[in-house]
Amino acid sequence: MIAALDERLILACRRHPLAAEVARGLTRSGVPEGARVMVAASGGADSTALMALCAGLAAHGRIELAVGTVDHGIRSESALDCQCVAILGARLGVRVLTRRLDLSAGSGLADRARTARYEALASMALECGAASILAAHHADDQLETMLIALARGAGLGGMGGMPGRRPIPCETPGAQHLLLVRPCLRMSRESLRAACVDLAVQWREDPTNDRRDTPRGIVRHVVIPALESVATGATRRAARTGELARLGNVLLESHVSAMRGPDGSIARSAFQNAPEALAATAVWMLAEDRMDDATRWSAAEAIVDGSTEPRRFPMSGGSELSVCAHSVRVRPATV
Repeated sequence: MIAALDERLILACRRHPLAAEVARGLTRSGVPEGARVMVAASGGADSTALMALCAGLAAHGRIELAVGTVDHGIRSESALDCQCVAILGARLGVRVLTRRLDLSAGSGLADRARTARYEALASMALECGAASILAAHHADDQLETMLIALARGAGLGGMGGMPGRRPIPCETPGAQHLLLVRPCLRMSRESLRAACVDLAVQWREDPTNDRRDTPRGIVRHVVIPALESVATGATRRAARTGELARLGNVLLESHVSAMRGPDGSIARSAFQNAPEALAATAVWMLAEDRMDDATRWSAAEAIVDGSTEPRRFPMSGGSELSVCAHSVRVRPATV
């Protein structure tokens, strides 16, 4: 049974303190006044809170709102998750679009489901005319991402965590202009769940979020609680630190990009009297994820050590980073 429009709920969403914080997150991410957006809603507490708070913003014209929800078909409860989203959408007077995926079992299911979900979200955004898809990733998610990146040696860019906005990662025709926007990165998981309680809106629990046998599950349920026990508020502060790391990385990468020649090489003279961070960033940009940590640092040191001796640093995929007397470049590996 479809729920009736609930004007009192819409008013409560509009007046909730977190609505203003979501609005600030949209502004930081470059979403203009009156823009048409689509919330990606799973039925969980985080996206349910974002959906409700955005309905409050839509009520006074900050945005035009639609909601997209995807039934992965992997869990037996996923259809009920989408139904929960649809019921709340009716109460909020918001259009809800739904897609059901038909994924075969087998290896790589999680990755295939993620790709298919983004494609489905992009398709729905195009259908409703939204230029931005809003995701409810929050400060806790951000810290999880940063800690996993730190453990994997992902560099300053990885330490920056998730950006507030980025192109939607899919190849759906016509989706090239779509943006994935995360307006809740400065909010905690607890605050979003509390908003659901304040507004008396129901959400669904995904039991896979309680797993402790995955890297993210271990970080979520073991590492972060330990950090919070050492320094209360670590999650929020780490999210801000991630923003600084990301901004610093953008600055460094812009400098390195300006140093690159038409063929992608960089003159070693450009590194004279420059901060060592530029050489390290250059290696990260040139080698991308095709070089191990120890080799990265050896290559960065070679760039600035003043030696004119040619040196080669192996990369995966049959390439190498070549540091010659006058230039740094990626080229096919030599035997």
